[in-house]
Amino acid sequence: MAGAHRSDDGSDGGFDGDLLGWSATETAARVRRREVRAVDVIDAHLARLEAINPHLNAVTRVNEDAREAAAAVDRALEAGDAGADLLLAGVPVTIKDNVDVAGQTTPNGVAALDEQTATADAPLVEHLRAAGAIVIGRTNTPEFSWRWHTDNPLFGATRNPWGDELTPGGSSGGAAAALAAGIGCIAQGNDAGGSVRWPANCTGLTGLRPTVGTIASNNTTAAGERPLGIEYAATQGPLARSVQDCRLMFEVMAQGSARDPSYVPAQPQRAHRRRVGWHLGAGAEPHPDIVVAVAAAADGLVEQGWTASQVELPDLAASARDWASLINTDFHTTNRAAMLELGSPAIAAMLEAFDRAGSVLDVAGLYRVLGRRATQLRAWQQLLTDEVDVVVLPVTMEPVWPAGDDISSPARLDEIFAANTPLVAFNFLGLPALAQPTGVVDGRPVGVQIVARRFAEHVALDAAEAIESTLGLFTPHR
Repeated sequence: MAGAHRSDDGSDGGFDGDLLGWSATETAARVRRREVRAVDVIDAHLARLEAINPHLNAVTRVNEDAREAAAAVDRALEAGDAGADLLLAGVPVTIKDNVDVAGQTTPNGVAALDEQTATADAPLVEHLRAAGAIVIGRTNTPEFSWRWHTDNPLFGATRNPWGDELTPGGSSGGAAAALAAGIGCIAQGNDAGGSVRWPANCTGLTGLRPTVGTIASNNTTAAGERPLGIEYAATQGPLARSVQDCRLMFEVMAQGSARDPSYVPAQPQRAHRRRVGWHLGAGAEPHPDIVVAVAAAADGLVEQGWTASQVELPDLAASARDWASLINTDFHTTNRAAMLELGSPAIAAMLEAFDRAGSVLDVAGLYRVLGRRATQLRAWQQLLTDEVDVVVLPVTMEPVWPAGDDISSPARLDEIFAANTPLVAFNFLGLPALAQPTGVVDGRPVGVQIVARRFAEHVALDAAEAIESTLGLFTPHR
């Protein structure tokens, strides 16, 4: 389907009923002005959830306290106790099943983990609630959040609203599918191996993976501290139907917490000269639709006053291999046995693919990998300072593939690993990277990845906004 440009009032359209078509930014502004009650917003989105989630299977649990939380926002506004502080007043948001919500379990797609109840919200949930957002439900994820397709024995498979035959991506596939289909205005995801950007790419959304450390993270249900590979690779991130909403959600999420010793209180970088470098990726031959998407994004940026040039990049394939080795070492050192014991054959296949893609590092090997990371990151920082402000390249080298294709054979899974080289390279490097849709080809969303220097999320968002202003917004037909 063609892109739907944002209307004059800021709504993104695409869903039945004016209220459901409002963006998060529009919704919050209208609730703050008391033109609509937060309760009415939540009722509309809960009705949408009830109508379409039985088929999509994107939301695993509805938050029973959502309506009361919305009523509390309305009471605060009526009393004059909030106002401008509630940047997300009345905005419905979903939280992924691997992030703590107080009083609920955090199963992460695994039945054996669906027992321990969180004693506190994760920091990002605290920040969203403090800004007036309303948690309406939890979203589906693959087991242990370690597949690029969302399915698990506990809750089943999530369907892509663009078509049941397509994967919604993973691991934030439930978050992306729900949001693309009009359940909520924004969605929370996280990204240790592309788990925000790939689902966004599969469903026509904007998905931001911020600089590592920018968003505080902590789960009271966690069995222990995060291992080294995850510490370097993982970050929380926003999913949205527009760049404006993605920016707003990121600003709310990127606040500190004493519970995360790795949080970095960075000053956001904005100044740039609007220079874009484009590249066709690595790891596999780019599909023709991907080549067209990169060209369309570069042309869109030029139309908005950016200068574009083809650039040479540091070795993406080497970064992807080192990412696989770091994560594989984590698995073998910490929880691989438990994952095999508690997981399905699909998780066993993923672990075996990691064994093929990366080494298990000894101490000397670990030091070498971390040294290569510093060298690569220095090269990227210099490129993104001296030559260009952002790099536009593929999210992956393939378009959206069929649901469950990753478990069709070991050879096919290895192909997906190779195609995802541009995706996971930035998990290794910790740079901010954003997925931005550019169109729809043969019923499948297609888009690009935008990479900026450390703590320059807003520069990447500026580039995404320029692409969006030229190419439009994209929402599915359901």
